[in-house]
Amino acid sequence: MLEDPTQLPDALSLLDEFQRCRTPQEVGAALVARTTRLGLGTYAIGGMPTPSDPNPTSFTIHNWPDSWQQTYLSRGFGAVDPVPRAVMVCAMPLTVAELRAGKAGFLPGPESDEYFAAAEAMGRGAGLIVPIAGPHGYHGIVVMVGASAELTPHQRAVLHLWAIYAHDRMLTLFGREQGEGPQLTEREVAVLRLARNGEGDEAVAQAMGISVRTVRFHFENARKKLGAKTRAEALVTAVGMHLLGQ
Repeated sequence: MLEDPTQLPDALSLLDEFQRCRTPQEVGAALVARTTRLGLGTYAIGGMPTPSDPNPTSFTIHNWPDSWQQTYLSRGFGAVDPVPRAVMVCAMPLTVAELRAGKAGFLPGPESDEYFAAAEAMGRGAGLIVPIAGPHGYHGIVVMVGASAELTPHQRAVLHLWAIYAHDRMLTLFGREQGEGPQLTEREVAVLRLARNGEGDEAVAQAMGISVRTVRFHFENARKKLGAKTRAEALVTAVGMHLLGQ
């Protein structure tokens, strides 16, 4: 049986480790090295819309596989995912099971069942959702998930602490203030928006009245600005940052 990483004083050493990290990815790797021992090997950390700006250019860092990102987009899960709503209305962490049971103050509708089933099929149907609150109405999120999650009250408390510090360190390393982020051009947003709707390069080019080469140029620029390795990751990141509007 794996040693419990939340036992004191060892659990607090992770906070110092976060401060030694030099990239957001290093923070994520340090976090998941501990949470994996609790069965939670996948994470996502980022920002949510604010009351004054429903489409902020925030940040999102995660280690979800490309297959999940593609599934999330192609099946339109962004419209039925109840996690963002839960983060906006909850002050304390809750498990995925608690969210499904209505503990966030609302009961996810049947339209969310397919989303949960897909996550479970990929071994990521359980875990902890941690809302992050900041100044000026800022809301952030930390999600740590896996195939199962039987957490004690102590483990939940330590995961909550880790989440707060990991989010803060990532945000600092991003070199920007809460709510700021990559600036995409109108053309880059248009290309991403059409691609999000399932259009290929040729269809995007035709819709925008530009060449396929120009479409790929804009997509590549957007990918670099978003810090994404692939097109799929760029799309998921842009959607998560609320850069594409409706």
